[in-house]
Amino acid sequence: MGPLDLIRHPLIFTGITLPEFIHWYFWDQPKRILTVFFEYLRALIEIFSFIFLVRTLFSPWRQITDPYQKRGFNLSQFSQTLTLNMMSRTIGFLFRSVTLFFGLAAVVILLVCFAAFYLAWLAFPILFWVGLTYVFSAAF
Repeated sequence: MGPLDLIRHPLIFTGITLPEFIHWYFWDQPKRILTVFFEYLRALIEIFSFIFLVRTLFSPWRQITDPYQKRGFNLSQFSQTLTLNMMSRTIGFLFRSVTLFFGLAAVVILLVCFAAFYLAWLAFPILFWVGLTYVFSAAF
């Protein structure tokens, strides 16, 4: 084999045939792209821990609470305790809601980016041949 064989068929030295390339391009690599997407999705779900955030949505922030008096009733003390506990729960709700929002936004951005990449991967051969015919039709 000489350099002219490489010019005639560039894949001859790699041992890749056209059917193998088509199988890789349209079957193996799209499976790999989806596998990577699900790995990133699992990592995001683990980072944001959506289930934990939803379960503890109305829990007090950092468990900052004041216990209620067990003996007697003091309206001032009860009001202070109620106010502190409600504020702690409100702050916890706000922080967890914002975290849930950013987590869902990150998942949506990941989904859109991977969907665009996946569609671009599958559409590239068609776009390549359309572009090639356009270039050659414009040149001649």
